[in-house]
Amino acid sequence: MLEKPKILVVEDESIVAIDLSHTLVSLGYDVIDTAGTGEEALSIISQKRPDLVLMDIQLRGEMDGIQVAERIQNSLKIPVIYLSAFSDATTLSRARQTEPYGYIQKSFDHNDLHSTIEMALYKSKMERRIIEKERLLSATFKSIQEGVITTDKWGVIRLINASAERLFDISHEKKVGMKFHELMLVFLDYHTKEEVFPLAWLAGDMQAPQNEAGQDPCLAYVELKRARYFLKTKGYYFPVEVTTSLVGSEEEDNEGYVIVFRNIEEEHNYQAAQSRLVSIVSSSEDAIIGSLPDGTITSWNKGAEAIFGYTDEEVLNTNLSVLTPDFFPNEIPDVLDRIKNGENIDHYEAVRKTKAGDLLDMSIRISPIRDVGKKLTGVSIIARDITNRKALEKELLEIQDRERTRIGQDLHDSLGQHLTGILLKTKALENTVAKNGDGSYSEQIAHIRSLIKDAVSETRELAKGLIPVTVQSEGLSSAIKELCLYSQSMHGCRTEYAQIGDIQVDNTGVSIQLYHIAQEAINNAMKHANPELIEVTLRQESSELILSIRDDGAGMQMDHTEGIGLRIMQYRANMISAHLAIHSEKDSGTSVICRVPIKQATRGDLL
Repeated sequence: MLEKPKILVVEDESIVAIDLSHTLVSLGYDVIDTAGTGEEALSIISQKRPDLVLMDIQLRGEMDGIQVAERIQNSLKIPVIYLSAFSDATTLSRARQTEPYGYIQKSFDHNDLHSTIEMALYKSKMERRIIEKERLLSATFKSIQEGVITTDKWGVIRLINASAERLFDISHEKKVGMKFHELMLVFLDYHTKEEVFPLAWLAGDMQAPQNEAGQDPCLAYVELKRARYFLKTKGYYFPVEVTTSLVGSEEEDNEGYVIVFRNIEEEHNYQAAQSRLVSIVSSSEDAIIGSLPDGTITSWNKGAEAIFGYTDEEVLNTNLSVLTPDFFPNEIPDVLDRIKNGENIDHYEAVRKTKAGDLLDMSIRISPIRDVGKKLTGVSIIARDITNRKALEKELLEIQDRERTRIGQDLHDSLGQHLTGILLKTKALENTVAKNGDGSYSEQIAHIRSLIKDAVSETRELAKGLIPVTVQSEGLSSAIKELCLYSQSMHGCRTEYAQIGDIQVDNTGVSIQLYHIAQEAINNAMKHANPELIEVTLRQESSELILSIRDDGAGMQMDHTEGIGLRIMQYRANMISAHLAIHSEKDSGTSVICRVPIKQATRGDLL
């Protein structure tokens, strides 16, 4: 049920007030009270807040009805309808200044009274809505970050919001009423940086732009709707986006313009930085490739085109596996899985295949791309051709291995033989002393002989480590088995070897590097992990030869990239185009896994 409008009757004649109240009730209104003086009326209004006041002009007391109405309009904004027998020009003039919602002679009929009250209530309701909208628009106008200036159709400024005041260092009070061009804003073309006059027609001394039909300039705002400039203010230029809109519509007369200035300095700087990055990526001689987490290629620079021979049209939306040799099928999926699992991969070396089928040694750096929620959205790959460098490194490694062999041979053939000769002479000396019956030196000579014997044994073992003779004579599997037995005898840690499947390694260089990787991994475990068991496995799959060394020790507490032993293993793996992975957790042991392409392992040539 709708609430009845509440009306206060202010009438100093009680009989008239009672009669008027009955009439109002019969018309469906709620008379909340009556008052005979202005003071009494103000007190009731402040307490009960009526929707409308019927005000007699002539009242008892110090204030008449017009003075009371002024107080009501200044503070309470409640509609007032005058009710009086006076209609002289002076009274009407005073009453009009209070902006009443109606004026009724006391000789009214009910219909006139009812219609006047209804119109006053409706007008008051609409005015309240307008005021609420104006307050909302005013709050919005003040709070938006863009600078906003409104003008009439001739360019006279009507409003300036707080953001525009800050942007242009101007005062609303000082600038309202001025022409827009008097703000002395200087615009430069966004691209050429030449001075332009995009809003010159607002100066009023030029004809405003017209559309093709020559219609009112309000229709030309479509051409001016949005554009970017450099704007000079506060002594420096900064980029802005200027949007000009009509106050009105194409079907109505133009009432003015709303000009919005948006500071795009941050966006401009970001785009400039992006352009520089794009230029760097485009001009880089390295291959810079972007892909989705599943390996789908999304970006491809000129460096990648020069290295691999594919154009971007040929590789975009294909998988990174197009660059992988057939004998390396698992490398990219393994790397992508490690990144998805949160592992950081700084850089590694791998073999890649060009469009022409040539194989290239590459140094690869791969980085995850994550959104603001840390979700993996892609990977960035930077690949550098190191084929020539790898050729030089392989030559150096050959020289190093030859030098190791020479030193081993010298230990075995020269020092070993020399020590053996000393051992024999020591034995002869021991026999001579025994024959002469001088037993005081026999024990000392026997001790010296024992030390020399140990030295001979250690020299032979050193020579064996430097010259993995078994690798060349009996093959990789036998050499690693012998290595495990030797390590177990030397360190007392159970070291087991297992071969799975038929192993064929024709490339002696690959065999030697795998042997040294196993040797280094076992030595690292012995030195740092204090294991009880080391398991060495050599197995062959369809496309890979896999060497794994696992221990049950304390695990590595340092990053995989640290430690000279780990770097040496990685270096040796790179030399034979193998993929080396090291997994370690505290108190859970360490696994070293080296994967060599079968094609590489079965090539008969040396490194």
